[in-house]
Amino acid sequence: MHTPMSGTSPKRILFIRPSALGDVCRSVPVIACLKKQWPETPIDWLVQAEFVDAVSAHPAVENIIPFPRRAMRRWYLPNGFLKIVNFLRLLKAKQYDLVVDAQGLGRSGLFTWATRASTRIGLSSAREFGWLGYTQKVQTQSVHTVDQMLALSKAAGATTTADMQLYVNPQDSIWWESYKEENNIEAYIVIAPTSRWKSKQWPVERFVSVAEYVLNKGIQVVVVGAPHEADQIKPLLGQEGVTNLLPLMTIGRMMAVIEDSNFVLANDSAALHMAVGFKKRCVGLFGPTNPEKVGPYNCDSSVIAADVDYDEVQYRNCADNHIMQQIEIDEVITRFEVICGAKDE
Repeated sequence: MHTPMSGTSPKRILFIRPSALGDVCRSVPVIACLKKQWPETPIDWLVQAEFVDAVSAHPAVENIIPFPRRAMRRWYLPNGFLKIVNFLRLLKAKQYDLVVDAQGLGRSGLFTWATRASTRIGLSSAREFGWLGYTQKVQTQSVHTVDQMLALSKAAGATTTADMQLYVNPQDSIWWESYKEENNIEAYIVIAPTSRWKSKQWPVERFVSVAEYVLNKGIQVVVVGAPHEADQIKPLLGQEGVTNLLPLMTIGRMMAVIEDSNFVLANDSAALHMAVGFKKRCVGLFGPTNPEKVGPYNCDSSVIAADVDYDEVQYRNCADNHIMQQIEIDEVITRFEVICGAKDE
């Protein structure tokens, strides 16, 4: 059995977590643990090119290895195959001696194997035969994904602490400060009402009701999401005090907006995990996904979940979008008052 790196310091570490954005944000405890254990060892992060801004400012990250997923999508064509081969060669040339794969899929397992690192760690539950790329397969009984990932850093020989802290690139903070001044935005909450999956979306009309309640208390509302999700938020627009940032949004800018906010209300989405990473008061609305597995880490009071048998639902099934309708407007407003009131005492 392959043993962890205790006793010797690795010379170069690669952490693999390409996607999805929310998972990338809540993976930072792993690199924080590795850096604390080996402060002199450079750590690279392999992440999907579109998500680089989520982690590029983290002080534990030496270099970002952008994974051009879209460019490699047609791997079966000569040009796409050549790009994959060149990417795998790049990973080998970096001469990593410790690689931690937190993605646990066939593709990430291939990347892990391609490094030829002497220690390659991943979960034994990795899907699509991803575990074939590991020298050390970690078994864990942990339910929450953050605890599962921390089991990986422990297996590498690092002391584990759940440091969820995220960091914003300076240019994004500067942009937001300038935008706030130009648009007279002061105290505000963030509403992130969009989702890639319809089954995860709380009805937008209910977000409108919460926004009206907040506006009546003299607090402004800033709406965030991806630019292509504009159709999902139309009912929220037009109210005085509501700022629609979707046309201007990048991942880095969303992080700056959330870091500076007073409160975040979101579906199960990346915005919620950003709020946790910035230690913000927040409420996450959950339907077909289990907050015990993917909810805001160590923030049970920030969860409002529909009553669901998780063995019977699948968030990819749009027919399950009725689940979110179980969550009532009054429940969300009451939780907002409890959380903000408790924090302000």
